[in-house]
Amino acid sequence: MKTKEDKKRLAIFVIKILAFFIIPTIIFFAGIFVLPSKWRIPIVAIYSFLIVALGIYSAFIIKKFLKESLFINRTLSQYIQNEISESGTGIFIFLNSGEIIWATTFILSRFGSSIIGKNINEIFSVKDWNESNYDFAFKKENYEYSIHVNFEKNIVIVKDVTFQTNLLNDYKKQSIVLGELHIDNINLYQVSLPQEDLYKIYSNLALLFDEISKKYNIVYHQYENGQFFIITNKETLDQFEKDNFDVFRDLNVKNLSKQISITLSGGFAYGIYKFSVLDELAKEAILQSKTRGGDQITVLTKNESPRFYGSISEIDVDMSRTNVSYIAKILISKLKSKNITKVIVYGHKNADLDALGSSWAIYKLAKEFGKDAFIQNKTFDETTQKSYNALSPIDKQAFISPSEATSMNDAQTLVVICDTSVENRIENKNAFKNIEKENIIILDHHRLSTNPDFIYKENLYIDSLASSASEIVTEIIAITNNNDKIDNETAQRLLDGIYLDTNNFQKQTSSKTFSAAALLEKWGAKISISVNNLKINEEVFSQVFELLENLEEVKPGYFLAYKDIKVSPDVISIAAEEILRVNGRKAAFVIGGLVGQKKYKLSARGINTNVQLIAEAVNGGGHFSSAAAESDEKIEVFVDNLRQAIVSVGKWK
Repeated sequence: MKTKEDKKRLAIFVIKILAFFIIPTIIFFAGIFVLPSKWRIPIVAIYSFLIVALGIYSAFIIKKFLKESLFINRTLSQYIQNEISESGTGIFIFLNSGEIIWATTFILSRFGSSIIGKNINEIFSVKDWNESNYDFAFKKENYEYSIHVNFEKNIVIVKDVTFQTNLLNDYKKQSIVLGELHIDNINLYQVSLPQEDLYKIYSNLALLFDEISKKYNIVYHQYENGQFFIITNKETLDQFEKDNFDVFRDLNVKNLSKQISITLSGGFAYGIYKFSVLDELAKEAILQSKTRGGDQITVLTKNESPRFYGSISEIDVDMSRTNVSYIAKILISKLKSKNITKVIVYGHKNADLDALGSSWAIYKLAKEFGKDAFIQNKTFDETTQKSYNALSPIDKQAFISPSEATSMNDAQTLVVICDTSVENRIENKNAFKNIEKENIIILDHHRLSTNPDFIYKENLYIDSLASSASEIVTEIIAITNNNDKIDNETAQRLLDGIYLDTNNFQKQTSSKTFSAAALLEKWGAKISISVNNLKINEEVFSQVFELLENLEEVKPGYFLAYKDIKVSPDVISIAAEEILRVNGRKAAFVIGGLVGQKKYKLSARGINTNVQLIAEAVNGGGHFSSAAAESDEKIEVFVDNLRQAIVSVGKWK
């Protein structure tokens, strides 16, 4: 709506137009065409004078308008710049070429006046712009900025977020972290060491934690002998991770009656603000450390992969049978239960003799308890294929396809997985469809990278100190007094599995391993048969040495060989074992193609060296001294990634 003042100004403007242009123009035309000719020259002169006067007046009016507009714009621009600068925001404009042509005073004060004329690519060190980097964080000197680039309008908006970032970082640094630390095999020490030595261990640990609490921001409580609960913050955890948790490794106890190795397993959790959930996450973290073999620390948070630190040695074997007794009780009670009518046993893809032996023994136990039992495995490595081929036609009927196994799934079906805990390593993608979670059991000896979520923790038995799954199953049979249900053939398959995974007792053995072998011999197995079953033929012999043609030492003691040929998985493993037959070699890595697949397999072996961490770095896993990985990348890429992993993975991850 127009005001009176606006109407007044409009009226004055109209009068001026009439006075200086319209009225003279009317008089001019009237004088030319109506008045006598003698008036024409004076009229033209007067009209010209008025036109000049009008031009001068118009110029004056325009100049005044421009001056007022410039003043208003300059004042408004300065006001806007001051206001947005107060909020820590700046703007600059650039040409299509990227050259900066204008910037607010905020930008000039922070980035310098020399920014004008430079290219935005140069300012932000960006070569190619796309939708993924139109919004990004940028740090310059002691300031942090949030950058938004609008190419449609050729403008960049810069927001100073230093205060917010510092506030958020400080909040994260002070967020609560819960941790658990346990002495590995404390039960073993309690039964094998005199009280005096146990007291020295506990005293030494108390002194160690007192020193740590003085140096770092932690509170600890020993809630049970050899088991500690820790409260700290994210800033301290970051420091621990930076130092690879070395502070928890100074556990030497002097003047003990006998030499022992004291190591800690730990778990830390952060990023959750509900204490009960955070506590559960810390418990899950230490469980992962233990199931991976101990002597290491796991750091967990939601929606991120676990981070592992440690595992530079294999800990003393715990002779306690508490854990295996518990899983044995669960297994046998399931086999005796009337609620279970069917049992499906799974080994891993390309099953080896250990997967076959342990699966076969569980299958036989289930049959003896009157269950309809089957083994879901159709793929075997070359050595195991020979053993499978030797089965009678009736025995071969025990082996079923994935689809057959899935069709049997129901609430009365028990699923037992042997020699692996990784869901995608078994052949049947629908192995757990229609299966009750409580009716799934895992028996394995490979270290975990993540805890399986398809099984209850009490049904998950991972003994990474065991030589093999066959050793675990043998122990289960022995402590439940079910050896009468095992025939000579089953005992032989279990012994074959132990011989394979220990490389004829040359690695990963303990007194439990020898005890299991002795029991199996007592139950009818023969060592000579196991040794003969592991012998290789001429074809395998030539394949092994073809794989080793280009053997190289990546770093002192770490050897790598590879060849783009198609072989059985066990041939690659045999080649890795062959490398370690030479004295002084610490670790061996062999890569070859898999028969019938567009994949390459890595087999890793170590002597007192953790090859699992290296295998995990290329998306594999396994055991402390025996690990593997597979890849569908080109062999050159796979080999290059492995080289980098060998060089970069140190004692502590």
